[in-house]
Amino acid sequence: MVEIKSLILAIICFFTQEQIPVISTDVTLFLDVTEKTITIEQHNLSTIKEEEQNAIKGLKAVENKTDLVASMQNVTLISKEIFVKNNELNAKIKLSYTSIKDIADLGFSLNTDGTYSYFKSNTIELLTDNGIEKEDEFIFKADKNIKFKVTPKLYKDVKLISLAPAWSVK
Repeated sequence: MVEIKSLILAIICFFTQEQIPVISTDVTLFLDVTEKTITIEQHNLSTIKEEEQNAIKGLKAVENKTDLVASMQNVTLISKEIFVKNNELNAKIKLSYTSIKDIADLGFSLNTDGTYSYFKSNTIELLTDNGIEKEDEFIFKADKNIKFKVTPKLYKDVKLISLAPAWSVK
C-alpha cells in the first residue's frame, strides 16, 4: 500500500510520526485548484482485533493538534474533524496550499509541461474527468479540479473492527 500511505493515514500522518493502527475502508481526495485547497475524507475508520484501544488513543491524541508535522510545511491546516455518521467513524481534513509544487508530499508530481501526475493503482477510482490514465500514472491538467477515491486492498483474512462504537464512548 505504499502508493496510498499518505491518504489512508492522512489525518494521523499530518500531525504525528507515530504508528497508529487505523485504516479507512476508503478515502476521497478533492483538489480544488481555484481555491487552492485539498479536502481529504476518510470513511469508516477501523482497526484490527486487540488494537481498538491503541487506535482510539492515537486518534484522540491528534484530534486537538493544530501543528502539522515538519514534512507538511508547504500546506496550511484549514479544518479537521473526526465524527460519527451512519454508525461509521469518519475523518475530514481541509488544507490550503500556495503552489501545485506544495502538494508533492501527498504524492503529486509537477511535470515539465505544466500538468501534474499521481501514481496509478487499481485501488484508485477517478471521480472527475480531469485525468488521463497512462501506464503507471494519472496525468491531470493543472487548471482543473480533481477528485478520486482510494479503496485499499486488504488480505482476505483481515477482519476490520469499526472504531465508531469506541469513539462514541469518549
